[in-house]
Amino acid sequence: MTNLWAFLLQTLTVSAAALLLLAVKGLFADKLSPRWQYGVWCLLALRVLLPVSTGRDTLLPLPVWVEAVKTAAEQHLSSACSAPYAPVSVAAPVPWLTAMPQSVTDWLFAVYTAGVVLSLLWYALSYVRLRRLLRFGLPLTEKLEGQLEGVCQRYGLDACPALRLEGLSSAFVCGVFRPVLVLPADREVDDKVLLHELLHLRHRDALQNVFWCLLRGLHWCNPFLQYVFDRIGNDMESLCDQRVLERLEGEERRAYGQILLSMADETYARAPGTTSLSNGGKNIARRIAAIVRFKKYPRGMALVSVCIVAVLSGPVLVGTASGYTGADTAPDTDAALALSMARTRLVGCSTVAGALDTYAKGLLLENGIYLAAASPLERQEELETAMAESGGTYLLYPGEALAEAEPGLGYSVCGLTRTEGGYQADLLFAMAEDEDGEETAYILVPVAVCQENRGWVVEETGPRQTGVAESDLPAARYEAFGESGSVALSACVFCEVDNGISATDNVSVSFTDGNSVFWSSSAAFDETLKPDAAFDSVEARLTLTYTYPEDGPSQTVGVLYGPSPITDESEEMLGDLLALMDEEDSVSAVGNSSGGWSMEAQMLSRLDGTLCSSGVLTLEGADALPEAFCVQTCWDGEVQEILTLEEVEQ
Repeated sequence: MTNLWAFLLQTLTVSAAALLLLAVKGLFADKLSPRWQYGVWCLLALRVLLPVSTGRDTLLPLPVWVEAVKTAAEQHLSSACSAPYAPVSVAAPVPWLTAMPQSVTDWLFAVYTAGVVLSLLWYALSYVRLRRLLRFGLPLTEKLEGQLEGVCQRYGLDACPALRLEGLSSAFVCGVFRPVLVLPADREVDDKVLLHELLHLRHRDALQNVFWCLLRGLHWCNPFLQYVFDRIGNDMESLCDQRVLERLEGEERRAYGQILLSMADETYARAPGTTSLSNGGKNIARRIAAIVRFKKYPRGMALVSVCIVAVLSGPVLVGTASGYTGADTAPDTDAALALSMARTRLVGCSTVAGALDTYAKGLLLENGIYLAAASPLERQEELETAMAESGGTYLLYPGEALAEAEPGLGYSVCGLTRTEGGYQADLLFAMAEDEDGEETAYILVPVAVCQENRGWVVEETGPRQTGVAESDLPAARYEAFGESGSVALSACVFCEVDNGISATDNVSVSFTDGNSVFWSSSAAFDETLKPDAAFDSVEARLTLTYTYPEDGPSQTVGVLYGPSPITDESEEMLGDLLALMDEEDSVSAVGNSSGGWSMEAQMLSRLDGTLCSSGVLTLEGADALPEAFCVQTCWDGEVQEILTLEEVEQ
């Protein structure tokens, strides 16, 4: 954590997790054994130690709320540790200063950091002071040594060095690596007290106490978590009580509760690296209540407890992905806009396809939230200001060049290629349709895609162009020359995200005045935000031009082309196509195979020395174009030659 906002997000997330655990523990108070009542706090320990992921909502959308408040506050400050539009980031659960404080938030974070250091120092000094005090301890009496040895033998426990100290009301174990059992010097010690402390020793509760003190120090200024850590300490003692009661019978159990009542003392109740039977007077009541309802829990409850922990692990540790809702992408108030923009800074586009899809839809729909979600952080202030000034609609007009784009026709990604810093591509927006429903012209927007900490972002790299034909798009070019003529092939790669949704039916009703009924069905364009989208299809649109000599074929000319090398199966396809053309008495025939091969044959009366053909080749990726293509030429039903087309520099 390097600024106040990171700590605020971390401590709020931990508090929300603790609140959930307290609620569940309260709900199952008399059903979960003390082992599970204490064991469930392991989830909280992990939540404290794991940095909060700003891309996920743990129980509540806390990252978005903190980010929105941070931006509003930091806009009026000149902080050294945080910036208005730099997203909140929690790299580690411990704080450290990265610069000299300059603003109120910087100084508050510095005070918090100093508090962590002082808290941990206080715990360390408390432990050192206690260890020094033990130097004045007295050796055990012969009677007490015999009593301690008898308890160890009776219950099968190991002992440790022990001494007596004046002024104690209860025994405790002090130390982790060299533990010492400390007993009152001026009062008798019951066997059950020794049993309690020896069980603490066996289960290394002093080490656990050190661990919880460290976590307590990290959140010293959060009073709710201080209360929670007190509850954790009480649950640890209740678990030790349970272990004691499992070894006692009848009247001994009631006597054990009376011992607790007589030791309601705060002395050394919270000293790090120690255990204390007293555990603080205010916690004794809860422990007495647990002793009163002591029972041996059935085996089935262990399975129930495991299921409860498993169910809680998701929301407490992982949370849910911070996805976008309709309200996020169409905020209707200034407060909603601030939250939506905060989410865009925290939840980036996880894929290249998602970034391009989000940015293209932002241009098509004139939506600033979409554009912000796929734009670099340095554009966030500009976009938020523009939307705030748009009169409450929060739309951002993308410019005159896109005025002729038709949103219902969607967009395409052309020429996606890898670069040193990411990718480059052209976004194509359809301008119009001809009578056959084919796109005849595009608006071209050149873009680059690179990666920030939050994900992939898009930047425009050149002027937008209108009226661009498909033949003008950047394409790889392949050529070959042979005895049967010359062949040129261009391959333009298109990547598509599946944005089609179920067809919508449009009906006009017939009236008595004679108006006819019109029925049509069309696929609608999915306008939702998809920052995690993947390309549903990647294909190369092939355009082949075959020029043959004047002394070539006399009746028909045909070509078969596809990725190299040519196969026996594909070699037979063109012959089948020519035979079919003869049978149908047709002047032309075209076909495609599942392997990406395209075929075309025509009568010479339809041609003027050149055969032009178009096909489609499905690719596994945008950079998966074949190194070479093969073309098989055919005159009058006979194969002339097979040409290998190599890519040429343009």
